[in-house]
Amino acid sequence: MKIEISSFADKGVIQNERLVIKLLDDLDIGEYAVFCSSSTDGSPLSGKSTAFWFPDESLQRGDLVVLYTKSGSTRKKELGSGGTAHFFYWGLDAPVWTGQNGAVLLEVKEWSYRLSK
Repeated sequence: MKIEISSFADKGVIQNERLVIKLLDDLDIGEYAVFCSSSTDGSPLSGKSTAFWFPDESLQRGDLVVLYTKSGSTRKKELGSGGTAHFFYWGLDAPVWTGQNGAVLLEVKEWSYRLSK
């Protein structure tokens, strides 16, 4: 994979809680999504409805993607060591990285959705 979850920071504190993702290669971040999944034995379970789909944007190897749980405005900051930190905001009212919750990072180049009516 061209991308990996690097760390969680300030888990359980809505104003600071964030997921840090490192890019291992150039990519379009819009081809990726993060899903919150609970676990009882260390394996992800389906059924959690919380997901964040990144917007289309070309990023470079070595960049960091920081996904805050709270609301905010997308922005970026040049890193002193080279590269760029890209800040995204999930817009949730409560922390998600608590208890047995984990992050599933998926590459989603193609997908289909239909509302069940």
